Amino acid sequence: MADTETAPANDDDAPPLPDEPLPEDAPPLPDEPLPAPTEEDDGWSAQLDPSSGCWYFLNRFTGLSQWDNPRVPTAAPSQEYAPGTGPTSHAPGTSEAVAAPPPPPGEPYLGYNPKIHGDFDPNADYAKWHQEHQTEEWAASEAALAQRTAAFEQAGTFNRFTGAFQAADKSADNHNDENKSKRQLNAFFDVDRAANAHEGRSLKAERANQKLSKKQVKAFNEQRRAKKEQKRRDFLMS
Repeated sequence: MADTETAPANDDDAPPLPDEPLPEDAPPLPDEPLPAPTEEDDGWSAQLDPSSGCWYFLNRFTGLSQWDNPRVPTAAPSQEYAPGTGPTSHAPGTSEAVAAPPPPPGEPYLGYNPKIHGDFDPNADYAKWHQEHQTEEWAASEAALAQRTAAFEQAGTFNRFTGAFQAADKSADNHNDENKSKRQLNAFFDVDRAANAHEGRSLKAERANQKLSKKQVKAFNEQRRAKKEQKRRDFLMS
């Protein structure tokens, strides 16, 4: 059996290459700006409220919902004034008072929605809104009730033994020694007027600062000596 030799493959026998343009023959890329990098997801998304038919914005990270679009910056309108004529202008040499910023407008209350908020959270904004407003309503109702009932208030005193109504001055203090003596003396003279006749001072305190003349002192000593002598004679004659 004769050995057979395989002839080497020829380049002419290879399959043809596909008819495609070479990389250097490709058309140039369009002169366009590169796409902007994607922004980080902030969690805000627009939702439709079926009850009002209005769109609101919900943050799926914090659970906060609001009507205003958080991605639209709110710029306050600026108004230019001439120097020294603005609403906050001040006199030269004086310091300008810093005005307190106005309070932020209250966000509309959307209420608890299980489809949006999921399980009820007592520490969420919708739960705190109810707690704050309930406290304000209770305080307002108590103040209104106090104003209505203020004209009908009346205090009364009753005897603990008989249960009958008695005047406020007929208490236990009405029967102490001072008040009983005062009532007895009032039958003869005005006790309060007599006590305040000398600015409340006693007779001894009133005469403490009284200065006597020499004649008055001499007459007082003679009267005292005569009284003492008369007393000694009466003792000897007895």
